[in-house]
Amino acid sequence: MDTGSYQFKSLEEKYGGFRAPAFEISLGGTKLDSSKFHFSSITVDIDAGQQAGGCSFTVEAQYDYEGTKWQNSLLDLVQVGESIEIKAGYVEKKAVFFGFVDDFTINYTAQAAPNITVNGIDAKGFLMNARDRKYMSEKSTSVVVKEILNDCVSKGYAKKVKVGTIQRDFSAELIQEDIDDYHFLLMLAQIYNFTFMVVNGEIIFDNLMKQTKSILELTMGVSLLTFSKTVSLRDQVGKVVVYGIDPKTMKPISGEADDTSVSGDGKEAGDFARGFNSIVEKEINFFVQTPEECKELAQARFDQRAFSFVTGVGRCIGIPELIPGRYITLKGFDKSAAAEYFISKVTHEFNEDGYYTTFTVKGAKSK
Repeated sequence: MDTGSYQFKSLEEKYGGFRAPAFEISLGGTKLDSSKFHFSSITVDIDAGQQAGGCSFTVEAQYDYEGTKWQNSLLDLVQVGESIEIKAGYVEKKAVFFGFVDDFTINYTAQAAPNITVNGIDAKGFLMNARDRKYMSEKSTSVVVKEILNDCVSKGYAKKVKVGTIQRDFSAELIQEDIDDYHFLLMLAQIYNFTFMVVNGEIIFDNLMKQTKSILELTMGVSLLTFSKTVSLRDQVGKVVVYGIDPKTMKPISGEADDTSVSGDGKEAGDFARGFNSIVEKEINFFVQTPEECKELAQARFDQRAFSFVTGVGRCIGIPELIPGRYITLKGFDKSAAAEYFISKVTHEFNEDGYYTTFTVKGAKSK
């Protein structure tokens, strides 16, 4: 995962003033040369939330009416399960997506030439279909996660794996039963408040919200085209309490959290609407076995709710370096919106209007 920081001016120089946007697509290792294939639209989604990342592109003007066949052996290249690699940029391009063909559609019409639309999905797509009953009583959570994710790499659906440090395992045995690998990992990510995402073939399972280094600074009217910020009390609470049972004494245990563990400027929801401080979310959980584990889970639950307090959507010229799982600094407007935000999703889009990047952000505090 890219942990560097960039200056907009340096990127502008690198990409020649962001002129002549270009994409490069490879299917099964075969490059679809833009001199032979016409793409009417290309979209890449990179998601750090509960959805898989993916891509979609449409190939036009490749049908030979006289020979009633597709030119350049297009249908031989487009097959489900084939790997997809996409690079985005300008004269210089950067890899932004690695995955596989999830489905494709051939569109025929009497008014125009046929076209083919291809939809790809990242490694999460494989994990959504991988289902195996696992009893992991003698392995740490970190080892379990690495084993599942490395299976994606060995089967060719991912390039590499990055699993962050898990400070302390919960005492309960990890049992995966009747759920797929994806939802099992998603459950673990929520327990530890980790981000689970895929960036250009790298599967990342790490606590990224506490890694607050900004990837880029954008200024409204200079490098930022649009931005909207929403502040909402929906899903906000004043406290989270988790209850469990001590398996040794069979007595009830509990732990609570009433403040986000992530630093930053601004106020939390309860500071604006103090009545919400009296709202308590209570959870009975048989996974926790000590008061400390109750508190850790309560903190994870509270942080997840807190990060839905502020959301936003921004749009800028196409920047391949923008990825989710990092913080971004936005400036050029009043102090209520100028801040650092956590990027939860990035979409790269290439069409007849050019190449643009849209990003979704979130935060736990507002000014």
